[in-house]
Amino acid sequence: MLQIRTFQPADAKAVRHLFTNGQLDFARDTHLEEEVRRYIQRSLSDDLVDIPLHYQSQSGSNFWVAEIDGEIKGMVGVQRRSQEEAELRRMSVASSNRRQGIGRRLLGTVEGFCRQHGYQQIHLTTVSQLQPAIAMYHSCGYQLVGKEKHGKMVVYHFVKDLSHPQAADC
Repeated sequence: MLQIRTFQPADAKAVRHLFTNGQLDFARDTHLEEEVRRYIQRSLSDDLVDIPLHYQSQSGSNFWVAEIDGEIKGMVGVQRRSQEEAELRRMSVASSNRRQGIGRRLLGTVEGFCRQHGYQQIHLTTVSQLQPAIAMYHSCGYQLVGKEKHGKMVVYHFVKDLSHPQAADC
């Protein structure tokens, strides 16, 4: 049974593994693989090196895992940008568990948390090779507000306006 729960320090190794594999799933054996590997290394030595510090020590930020039968199958974080804005970060679902609603459940968890904390907007950034995630964000009411070339990748910036009356949780 799927359980969404707050990250615990004992989850760190599994989260780092999930993040690495999740990124490589969409880049392995492509012209993007080298660039994605560099991004993974930067991320693992940045916020993912100490999730409690970067996501759980500040009010209005958090990190969750999706667990099935004791195994971590998904993850997502949210960080406070300002009193009105939050940023969704590090969304990933294990390849063997994609297309089962785990991403939507994690996204719904983030959106509920953001509403409880009074955020008006959720921002997120993703890349062109993550087409299933882009489709999910669109279907959940996120609007594309910009895109830019970053090395060989195209980076997409999305925002969901939680203050809009029709902005239902995903």
